[in-house]
Amino acid sequence: MMNLSKNLGKYSKMTEVIVRELQKEDLFNGFLTSLDSLRQASNIEKNIAEKIFEKIYNNPDHIIAVAEKDQRVVGAATLLLETKFIHNGGVVGHIEDVVVDKNFQGQKIGEKIIKYLLDVAKNQGCYKTILDCTDEVKPFYEKLGFRHNANALRFDHN
Repeated sequence: MMNLSKNLGKYSKMTEVIVRELQKEDLFNGFLTSLDSLRQASNIEKNIAEKIFEKIYNNPDHIIAVAEKDQRVVGAATLLLETKFIHNGGVVGHIEDVVVDKNFQGQKIGEKIIKYLLDVAKNQGCYKTILDCTDEVKPFYEKLGFRHNANALRFDHN
């Protein structure tokens, strides 16, 4: 007789979301496709994507977290660490490029990624972590403890 609870445990682990740092193998295993929700990224040439990865990977102040489900990346976000002269060399975390594949939204994946990056920021000594977002997603971040602080302005260099 088959142990049903043992098999159910295997199934739930298969569908479990794992949040971790980006690895080179992730580039064409869902990562770049996930970024397409922000701006087209999946059509980048493999050698260019790998060069960008190496540059980011070798910068300890540039961390990309990914959410993996069923051995495929389904979401990501970036944390940039900025060391300041103020606050005695304090560090500010900047969260950018938060994205969850449209097929996996509503499963708390974005929340898991943000909480992961907030833990990383805290462990790196950040005295604050900031991000910009649209009004549509502002409630999502407020639910996680972010609060409105300032206005974001943008200057495009092209």
